[in-house]
Amino acid sequence: MFNLDNYYAEAHSGDKIDNSEMLEYVKSFEKIVLWGASYLGEAVGKYLLENGISIENYWDLRSETIQSVNEIACIQPFTTEPKDKTLVVFCIGNNVVRGLLLNELKEKGYDNVLRGDYLYMGAICPFDKTTGIESGQCQGSMCCRSIFCQRLSSIVKARNKSEKPLHMFSITLIINQRCSLKCKCCTSYMNEYPLQERKDIPLERICEDIDKFFDAMDSVGTVTVMGGEPFMHPDLSKIIKKLLTKENFGLVSIATSGTYPIRDEQLDGLDDKRVNVSFSNYEHAINENQKAMMYKNIELVKQAGISYTVGVTIPEWSVPSTLYDLGDTQEQMIEKKKRCVQPPRCMQVKNGKLHPCDFATALYSLNLGRYEMDYVDIEHSKSNDELKEKIRNFVDQPYYRVCGHCAGALGLTSKAAEQGYMDFKKPLTQI
Repeated sequence: MFNLDNYYAEAHSGDKIDNSEMLEYVKSFEKIVLWGASYLGEAVGKYLLENGISIENYWDLRSETIQSVNEIACIQPFTTEPKDKTLVVFCIGNNVVRGLLLNELKEKGYDNVLRGDYLYMGAICPFDKTTGIESGQCQGSMCCRSIFCQRLSSIVKARNKSEKPLHMFSITLIINQRCSLKCKCCTSYMNEYPLQERKDIPLERICEDIDKFFDAMDSVGTVTVMGGEPFMHPDLSKIIKKLLTKENFGLVSIATSGTYPIRDEQLDGLDDKRVNVSFSNYEHAINENQKAMMYKNIELVKQAGISYTVGVTIPEWSVPSTLYDLGDTQEQMIEKKKRCVQPPRCMQVKNGKLHPCDFATALYSLNLGRYEMDYVDIEHSKSNDELKEKIRNFVDQPYYRVCGHCAGALGLTSKAAEQGYMDFKKPLTQI
């Protein structure tokens, strides 16, 4: 009997794998639908069609505008019957809404689900442990989310020669806490910063953090550089050049809304095969001037020969947790960390410290929860070995005190990147 978990593990491993059993498994269902009509869904659908698999429909909330993909009709989600004979190939790559949507499938009785992103890793991805990786494919193709790619992480990790390597799936380097947008449900809680705290982290501090952190690590899969809005930092080019002096990570993604003017000098050195400028696409939520700026910036990056992507528009975001202390017991916090998918996947380096996730970073930076157990002091580390051991122990902690503040996602927004303000400092009952 085909074991999905074993297939996923093989796809994540970075090795070349045999997909014949997976294809037979897919063929065993009466109906196959692909949820997600964008780049990943198109690529996975093409692969299945080329291997003799008939696709019933694509599901997508945008079915009125995206009427077909690969000449297959696009319809609204949850409209295919019978549920017990339908396989849903889940091809929504956005990490913000993915967990909630997978839960919604279960709640609505669709128990047969194949992760399309994992299928892409195992069957379509051109890279393995013998080939290396390039941002033009991993990020530029728009088919996969490289910052959440277990396969990429495994390929980079395979370079390790240490007996007990310290590897991190991904890391986010926060370079400022100011933004050109005011997203109501920002997961970095940018709207909560008072005006005097909306500033850039000094270049010298960032460069020292890069040296100390990466020299303590054996390898890191991907690095995301963000803020706030990273192109608001005048020294972005110097930061990226400093990062590129480190050989022990795979790719770097610069996460931008594209709504702040990019200067030519900020692009110096970004035309490297490990670098991608990742434009979020918030056209439905921003004004005409901001749209024009985004188009101008995209063209500027394109003309500079830099790898870039423009995000797929998504109709919903998840509402992030309130920042308020929930008063959890230690047992409750331990259980929360066990269930959490973020650390160690989403740890953040900011202003001399390593935090377990963006939620913890916000709590510390906003002075709402400065717990010593919730960060590693990079700035005052005395040696690579000392910092390495601290990071290893930090990752393995049974819980973080900030887990006692986290209520998880509070549902879905009415519109992704909706501009406005929501007070996340209030207790959960008042949100």
